[in-house]
Amino acid sequence: MINIIIQKLKEQRNGVIYYATGLFAYTWLMIGLFPSMQSFDIDAYLKQMPEEFVKFFGGAEGLQYSKIEGFLSMEYLSIFFVVIITFYLASSAGSVIAGGIEKRTIDFDLSQPISRTKYALSQFVVTLKYSAALVIFNILAMYLLCLAYDIDIKISGLLAFGLTAILFMWALTGIAAFLSSVMKSRISVVLITVVIAFGSYVFLSLCNIIDKLADFKFISLYNLYNPQKLLESGHVEIKDVVILFAIFSIGTIASLIIFNKKDI
Repeated sequence: MINIIIQKLKEQRNGVIYYATGLFAYTWLMIGLFPSMQSFDIDAYLKQMPEEFVKFFGGAEGLQYSKIEGFLSMEYLSIFFVVIITFYLASSAGSVIAGGIEKRTIDFDLSQPISRTKYALSQFVVTLKYSAALVIFNILAMYLLCLAYDIDIKISGLLAFGLTAILFMWALTGIAAFLSSVMKSRISVVLITVVIAFGSYVFLSLCNIIDKLADFKFISLYNLYNPQKLLESGHVEIKDVVILFAIFSIGTIASLIIFNKKDI
């Protein structure tokens, strides 16, 4: 099992470097733009826009665009950051079962002296490690770039955001793992996982602007992931991270049960 993990870490290393480079470039762009945006009274401009429009595009109640926490939340962390890492984790988790069936390599892999559970778990571990590494790398980049541009940002906020973001990505990994066990195409797993992530964002945005939907916010995964609140407060909501971990656990366990019973 350890050998499989090491092998998969090496196989995915270059791809993860490309993802990390893209995230770093976008982080640099956003933080580099912030001082010039701060000099413009963007908050007054946003107040003139329809409240529903601002809320739909990530403007939570009390958003202050002139603060780095509000700016990064609305322009980067709410959707772009999530979608990029979701593409990686969905592709990685989707290749474990669905991808192996699609490429017809899984028969050879399962002929090795290792159980199906260990085979799948060893590859899911790689996805978890690299998705967490991408979040941690992004947190370090945000901190160092804020230092370079003399922008104040709370370390406690970055830590709270980092922990919640990792578990948010792991919850999506659990969903992708489950989809991988019931589908026969890696691309389908990637597309559906990304749609779930983006759809959760859109649904929560609609709940924020449509009163009749307000009571259904709990359905959205994004209800458990609020970058602005985490960065500003530096406080982790225990209930949220427990639910995210439960989603990850249920998805992963379900995928292993289905995989062990699946006729390849």
